[in-house]
Amino acid sequence: MRKPSRLAVWSGIIAAIFLGSCRKKERFGERFDPAVYQEVAADNARVTGEQNYLTDAVDNQGEVGSLRREAQSDSTFLPRCANVTYDSQRRRLVIDFGPTNCLCRDGVYRRGKVIVDFSGTTWGEAGARAYITTDNYFVNDNQHIVEKVLFHEGINANGERVIRDTVRLHRVVTPDGTIEWRAERTYRQTAGQNTWQRWDDIWLIEGNGRGTTRRGRPFTTQTLQALKVVGSCIFRVPVRGIWQVSTDNRTVRVNFDPYGNEACDRVASVQVDDRPAVNVTL
Repeated sequence: MRKPSRLAVWSGIIAAIFLGSCRKKERFGERFDPAVYQEVAADNARVTGEQNYLTDAVDNQGEVGSLRREAQSDSTFLPRCANVTYDSQRRRLVIDFGPTNCLCRDGVYRRGKVIVDFSGTTWGEAGARAYITTDNYFVNDNQHIVEKVLFHEGINANGERVIRDTVRLHRVVTPDGTIEWRAERTYRQTAGQNTWQRWDDIWLIEGNGRGTTRRGRPFTTQTLQALKVVGSCIFRVPVRGIWQVSTDNRTVRVNFDPYGNEACDRVASVQVDDRPAVNVTL
């Protein structure tokens, strides 16, 4: 089945954005410390990046018995060190990265298992459901405990393929503390539904999330304008869309199309509270 374009790269840029665009300033007599918001952004990026990887992997493998790995041309396929099995009787897919670190195509080391139990119609058809959990699963040596459900809504009235993503729990155990995150997101594929290559894919992603950082700081995220990801953009960052992170009564908005031309140029503008927006190169 078709798969969402890789989004892990763009979600990881937020930590760098904060350090590059925020300076200590006075507001209401308080010192503005960008390090606090860098940590919030970094923790959010860590979970959203891995969430996108898991959604990619499950949607790509499906349950049709054609288990795809990196021997094929698309760079989002699983690496050779991942062992994939499918039990058609139980409708269970297991992606096993093994007991030792496995270097994946996105430059990340993974080990452990991702377990997917399908229900409803066959994955890829309207009404299909994929219940995803992890077993002793580590990403760059940090344990990720995940419980999420993908629901394939099918094709909407506009001809778009729609997947609803409900993240019931994503817990990341780090040496500095434990991150927790939950979210409701929607993927809408507006082009490339009928081809296997990713270059003609166009996805719009929307949703909201909430969580706590490794040091217990609460935060929320929301999509103010749908994030548009196109497979032909080699940088794999959105060419359009606005994303907002809020914590401690402060907000940061990231606009991925400050010039209004949807260029694949890695340029975005960043605005912290009511401070002037600053353009950065991702």
